[in-house]
Parts: sequence; structure tokens; C-alpha cells
Amino acid sequence: MNPRRIVVRCDSRLDHVELLARAVRGILAPAGMAPQDCARVELALVEAANNCIRHAYGLQAGHPLEVTCTLDDDRLTVEVSDEGTPMPERPKPLLDFDPTDIANLPTGGMGLFLIRSVMDQVEYTSVNGRNTLAMTKRLAA
Repeated sequence: MNPRRIVVRCDSRLDHVELLARAVRGILAPAGMAPQDCARVELALVEAANNCIRHAYGLQAGHPLEVTCTLDDDRLTVEVSDEGTPMPERPKPLLDFDPTDIANLPTGGMGLFLIRSVMDQVEYTSVNGRNTLAMTKRLAA
């Protein structure tokens, strides 16, 4: 099968992230992806889009946010792209907290950890002013 691709563009507003998630969910379910994998991809997309809006654009509306979904025979790749401030280089995120200490649970900084936890492959690039987080999920055989 030839890869199938769809591109969704929106403004850099947090209230648009739900629309992106619904659009991607609408693509995945009919494509035969298992419901738990659809939920994982949707979580990764929401975290990535929120990170773009919060960090690359500093919560400023009016900037482009683009999501490209490519469905191949054996995998789905979701690319979230922006033209904001590039992500600084940092080590692979780890969560270091006591989950039983509810008063001191982290309120942020878990997005990349979650994305890496639910996707099979994650790669970030920043080229010519365009930042892209490519997230891949293998499809069940």
C-alpha cells in the first residue's frame, strides 16, 4: 500500500488542540488501529501540540501549528511542526519523584516523558526555522 498522508494546520491556541486530537482520532479509528493505540497516539499529539504552543510560541496565538499524519502498512507517523523557538538540547527526560507524595507531584515537565513512553520512536529536528517532533507508532500485525 502506498503511504496515506493528511496534513492539518491550525493557529497556536491551546483551545485548538482538542480539534487536532479529534481530527487525528477520526483518521486512526477507521484505519484499523487498536483503541488503546489510538489513545496513546492522541495523548502524544496533545502533549506535543501543547509543548509547541507553550514553549515554542510562549502561549502567543497567531502562529502556525501543523500536524502531518502518515499511515504506512506497518506504522503511523505523526509529525507536529512549528516555527517558534527551537527546543533546547537536553537529555532524555526522566521522571524523578515519589508518586505517593501527592503534595509534591510535578505539575509540568512530563510531556516528553509521556510521549516517549507511549510511542515507539520519537525524533526532534529543527531545520531552517522549522521545528518538528516526529512520533511513530507501529501498527499491530
